[in-house]
Amino acid sequence: MSDPNLVPTDSTSSNSGCTKWMIALGCTGCLVLPLLLMAALALLVSRTTQFGVGPENVQADGDALFTYALPGESQGIFNMKLFGMQVTQIASTDSPPSVLLTMGKLPGYLQNSSDQKTLVESFQDDMAVRGNYQLTAERTEERTLCGQPVSVSIQSGSFQDGETTYNATSFLTLVDYNTTTRFAWILAHGDTAEQKADQVFESLDCQ
Repeated sequence: MSDPNLVPTDSTSSNSGCTKWMIALGCTGCLVLPLLLMAALALLVSRTTQFGVGPENVQADGDALFTYALPGESQGIFNMKLFGMQVTQIASTDSPPSVLLTMGKLPGYLQNSSDQKTLVESFQDDMAVRGNYQLTAERTEERTLCGQPVSVSIQSGSFQDGETTYNATSFLTLVDYNTTTRFAWILAHGDTAEQKADQVFESLDCQ
């Protein structure tokens, strides 16, 4: 007997669609799983959420935040706009992707710098764990992004793909630009992981 107090929703179909994308995207899908879950939840409470998966939509929104260049070919993986927050992910086309660039714009109502850093680092940690990255050693470097001095958190560790283990590097920073707070997170693995991450960082500039 069904409970008359239960109100049916479309969450089943939303979750089913997300699951299909997870299977199709493989390793990269694992990395964006937290974002997809956030989007699915948002659909239940607000129809103002916009998100898409695919090179065309992602590339356009990514270009709106930063100019960038990844080694070799790249493709758009994921884009989400949720309550004033925007997140876009670009990946190299090798398998599994040796470079992942995640760019975002934080909502205007999130003004406290400590809260901004906590939000970005929380999904960074979750996505890295789900993607089989183990990042431990950490240092901070003072660099320049969008013509402004920024602190870049650089972590090193490993990436596990089946029985193969690679060196891995993570670059993460936030920058205030044109009344918005943006972030860029570069995740790379391979023999030259840090060089790849450094190359991508040097290509970044605010749009």
